[in-house]
Amino acid sequence: MTLRLQIPSYRLIALVVSALAVVYLLYAHQPLYPHTWFDEGLNAGTAATLARSGLYALPDPEKPRILDPAIQTGPTVIVPIALAYRIFSPDVWLARMVVLPFAVLACVVFILLARRLIGDGGAGLAFLFLLAGTYDIYASFVPMARQALGEVPALAYLLIGLSIWFRSLERKTYAPIAWVFSGIAWGIAMVTKSQVLILVPVALGFILVLDRLYYRRTSWLAVIVPGVCAMACVAGWYAAQIAIVGSDRFQDNASVLRDGFWLHIAALDPERWRNALSVLWRTGWWLWGVLAVIWGVYQARQPTFHGFVHAVLLIFLGVNLVWFAALSIGWARYAFYFLVLTTIPLAGALIALWNYTAIPTIPRKAIVILLCGTYVVYQGLPDKVYNVLSPSDNGYRQMVTVLQRIVPEDAIVASWEWEFSIESDRRIIYPSTHAANVYTRHLVLRQQLPDDVRDAVPSYPDYILVGSFGSWTKIYDRYITSRDLQLVARHGVYSLYRVIK
Repeated sequence: MTLRLQIPSYRLIALVVSALAVVYLLYAHQPLYPHTWFDEGLNAGTAATLARSGLYALPDPEKPRILDPAIQTGPTVIVPIALAYRIFSPDVWLARMVVLPFAVLACVVFILLARRLIGDGGAGLAFLFLLAGTYDIYASFVPMARQALGEVPALAYLLIGLSIWFRSLERKTYAPIAWVFSGIAWGIAMVTKSQVLILVPVALGFILVLDRLYYRRTSWLAVIVPGVCAMACVAGWYAAQIAIVGSDRFQDNASVLRDGFWLHIAALDPERWRNALSVLWRTGWWLWGVLAVIWGVYQARQPTFHGFVHAVLLIFLGVNLVWFAALSIGWARYAFYFLVLTTIPLAGALIALWNYTAIPTIPRKAIVILLCGTYVVYQGLPDKVYNVLSPSDNGYRQMVTVLQRIVPEDAIVASWEWEFSIESDRRIIYPSTHAANVYTRHLVLRQQLPDDVRDAVPSYPDYILVGSFGSWTKIYDRYITSRDLQLVARHGVYSLYRVIK
């Protein structure tokens, strides 16, 4: 028997070229775009501490902050980065390379899930919209996938869980193993990113009620088993934390975590609503998202399996949207999941318009092409491609070099730029997580700073390092103007001052 090598079709060639282009879009010119920053420093800095000392903690020259509540990305991301750091050495580029496979996995599962809901053409269009993202880089897939953050890995596990679960229901058989695996995937997503901890249980509750009342496409167990498995993963992670730090330290961390919960996650406040509405306006969701939801509701109107899967997608989207708009602090990053999920029904709506025979062929196709082009340009895909290909430099690398060459090893540096905890081994004192919560209330919710944290800078630093976060909070302004300081170096957004004693 002779094996014949068939020449790949134009579709296969286009698929390969597109895949290579996407990988290049996620990889090229790392780590210059986006610039490394506060939250990425929290994650990669924790991984660096784990690699250096074996402690799952934020670095602190006096005492590492073990399992500090500010570490909002789970061990599913932190530990792999720490292993890479242990083999090689800590740096931003390596941390982002660890996240890259998660991003590729998220792309693959996203396409498969979209293909199940809206077909091949719709999946391709939805993926284009996913890459376009929004003009806000902290609510867009490509910039988020190029950082050591938890959103994209959690998205990958969330979509894996959905795909496994849909497949098990489609077969119409008793499938406890599939339910367990979908629950584990959701549980990993919940551990990876605390925001998903709200999304999955609430969504499953709505799915169970809606299915019992209307669709009747699944069983109680098909929803309860994955939910229990997901919560078991979360409970296991909390049990591990108690075993690591002990019950007393865990209670202390939990107290700070509760403070952050009421600040970021669950509070009714008009100022938060204004923040959220601003994000919905800037991202264009008020127009594109409403169109997508209307089309999704139309697809979900019938009590069929097709209607059920569309309803499930809308529930996940809607739970995240309502929480973001009504209860969250309104930061753009918190809109990431519903903005991603919106691209699927939006693509479905445009494909339906493309195939709508009541409108003559040329006008309707011209309208769809115009809408797609407008969306891609409006959401800033050309701008993202340009930034990937021609990134700017914010001075981070130069300032790391300055710290290592100029600052003595025993000197104390005061800073709120957590990104320098990744590569620099200098003694940097960072404000506490409690101080971060207080300043967040002051800057975002316009609450007055209490006297006990008005000056969160240690009284004995030898140097002060100010960057984007320090400039935004203005935490060092009064200190700088009230002391004799010498500007040692300035690179990009960073300035290093020496305290003249």
